[in-house]
Amino acid sequence: MRVLIVDDERNIRLALRDILEDDGLSVDEAADGAAALEQMEKSRADAVLLDVKLPGRDGVAILKDIKKRWPKTEVVMISGHSDIETAVGALKSGAYDFLEKPLSLPKVRVVMGHVAEKLDLWKRAQEVSKGHFQEMIGSSPALEHVRSIIDRVAATNSTVLITGESGSGKELVAQQIHLRSAKPDAPYVQVNCAAIPHDLIESELFGHEKGSFTGASAKRIGKFEQAEGGTLFLDEVGDMDLAVQAKVLRALQNGEFQRVGGNETLFATVRIVAATNKNLEHEVREGRFREDLFYRLNVVPIHLPPLRERPDDISELARYFLAGFCMQNGREQMQFSDAALKRLVSMEFRGNVRELKNLVERFAIFATGNTIDVADMDFATGDAPAASSAHFVRSRPLSDAKNELEKLFIETQLDLHNWDVPTTAKALDILPNNLHRKITQLGIERPNRKDND
Repeated sequence: MRVLIVDDERNIRLALRDILEDDGLSVDEAADGAAALEQMEKSRADAVLLDVKLPGRDGVAILKDIKKRWPKTEVVMISGHSDIETAVGALKSGAYDFLEKPLSLPKVRVVMGHVAEKLDLWKRAQEVSKGHFQEMIGSSPALEHVRSIIDRVAATNSTVLITGESGSGKELVAQQIHLRSAKPDAPYVQVNCAAIPHDLIESELFGHEKGSFTGASAKRIGKFEQAEGGTLFLDEVGDMDLAVQAKVLRALQNGEFQRVGGNETLFATVRIVAATNKNLEHEVREGRFREDLFYRLNVVPIHLPPLRERPDDISELARYFLAGFCMQNGREQMQFSDAALKRLVSMEFRGNVRELKNLVERFAIFATGNTIDVADMDFATGDAPAASSAHFVRSRPLSDAKNELEKLFIETQLDLHNWDVPTTAKALDILPNNLHRKITQLGIERPNRKDND
């Protein structure tokens, strides 16, 4: 990551350069706004540390220029105590965060680490939007174990059976097996066995000849032929029709198959990866799945645990989905507050990763600022305090309702902490100055209490 430091105090620039270069970052410097914009033209920085008070044009004006010309560059404002309100206002103009002077170098490292993570998530989301395979996001021990199996099996031609609940990410495991195989540029073909009617699944897999059935107006090449030399992913294989299972078994054993309505025996060299959310051993006992096909598929089993069993992955996934949503919808990048992430981690997610992704999109739609907080989550999910439920039936602009909900939440928290602002700010994981600003902005006043002594 390349960082541009913009400050008229040389000692500050040198101190920041030292710690950033120690962390392996590339660093440029500028003493004023004009020099900063000139440097950006020469070599665009991924992130800018920008002082509020600069000779000539101030930092907020330079911030607006940077965000207009290089919207993907993240800007962290540097401000003295008297400039905090200005720096906070700069957040509305697109600044990522602000650092207060005198600078805390550990805090600088933390903030720049968050910036680097955000830029990395943005890059990943861009790759997905261009049609690249989505990577497996998360670093929990359970997911690392899955990765270790993938690393071992990917280079072989062995058949793999991926099991796990619906929405847990089995498709991503299949993609990673293909990407790490000896032929990552070969075809990767996917078929959802549950989404295709039973009377058409054979044609989908093996193709058909012209006139072989009503509607077969032309010869069709099936998935096995399309995947020649590469990977065929049979998703939800547990829903495959029994009659077709015998033909799939033959194709797996010796690569032979025939198109529907055809007499010619064809051959295909295909690596099979299958997935199911069903217990296939139970399906075998119930007579719904062929035992010989089960053993042929289950050469290398990979079980993907549900999201609730790997909560360490939730925060990283949430930030990744948020970056992708903002990019795909042309929205300015957003972030979760620490309190919101803690709330997410505490949730059960019966719908697994798919449910988390949908929730993140909903939160992003309903949030009025660039930071999604607990109040935004409550509003988006309809979990506002019961006492205020009737109040929110009245229609008015969404921003007004959001302000009312935020005001109610902050008043409740202040009351819980006896209106001690520093203690309340700590509980909300925000700076006391930010809480003071919110109190003023929302018109919050401490209720008068009679002295009963």
